[in-house]
Amino acid sequence: MKRNDHGWKLVSDSGCSLLVPDGPDGLAGIDYAEVPFVISVDNTDYIDEPGIDIEKMLEHIANCRSGGRTSCPSPHAWLEAWGDAENVIAFTLSAALSGSYNSAIAARHMALEKYPDRNIAVINTCGAGGLPEQLTNIIYEGIHEGDSFDAIVSAADKAVRETQVMFALGSLDNLIKAGRLNKLVGYAAHRFNISAIGVASPGGRIELRHKFRGMKKTYDKLIDTLRETGFAGGELVISHCMNEEGAEKLGHLIEAEWLDTDVSVVPASGLCSYYMGKDGLIITYHE
Repeated sequence: MKRNDHGWKLVSDSGCSLLVPDGPDGLAGIDYAEVPFVISVDNTDYIDEPGIDIEKMLEHIANCRSGGRTSCPSPHAWLEAWGDAENVIAFTLSAALSGSYNSAIAARHMALEKYPDRNIAVINTCGAGGLPEQLTNIIYEGIHEGDSFDAIVSAADKAVRETQVMFALGSLDNLIKAGRLNKLVGYAAHRFNISAIGVASPGGRIELRHKFRGMKKTYDKLIDTLRETGFAGGELVISHCMNEEGAEKLGHLIEAEWLDTDVSVVPASGLCSYYMGKDGLIITYHE
């Protein structure tokens, strides 16, 4: 088949990172980049890129009355990340949780006004955390098979819609302060040391499935929620906030329960860590 990999670029914001295949070739000539969110605490900006000191950021937030705030990538940041690539697919954190999608759409309009022949697609993931490597493989295969841009985008969008997202929240504080969860729920959680497990709704909002005292029941509840959401094995990604040991433990439990499972454990981004809190976990898997 004819190869059609000239001038391709995949870009995500730091709220929904793509897992790139291991090995010296990576995506074999297809560029990948991330555009960072910024977490502002008092007068300090933490740029969500490699090297961000998440432990320092969370400690700063805990000692700050306002709890900090987040800023999504600007249209200019998206444009800069896309560069002059002829074919661009951009992935954003759930539009129900952030303005990143709208910012990327604005950048797309700006880019096409100047160069209308470019191919630029923006996909709202309706989720967060690490997107399974299967997604990048689908795109990679489509490009190298010579599929059209629209066909590749359609396949990528379908893969995103078939990705389930689940959260084990170490803290609800920043979600409540940011207006992402009901304040009454948040007060009860803080007052009675309630931990929570949630899933991403079809519209990309956070729906709490289980609330319980303390974190000791987390693993059993996560396994239960995986069953409830129809997990049947396959590729699964666990993003963790300063909780590699817990993520590895959960991975082993999942692999023991579903033998045909390939678990990847990765550190969560600064933005995801900000929202889920220390010890939090985000689980993503392809249906």
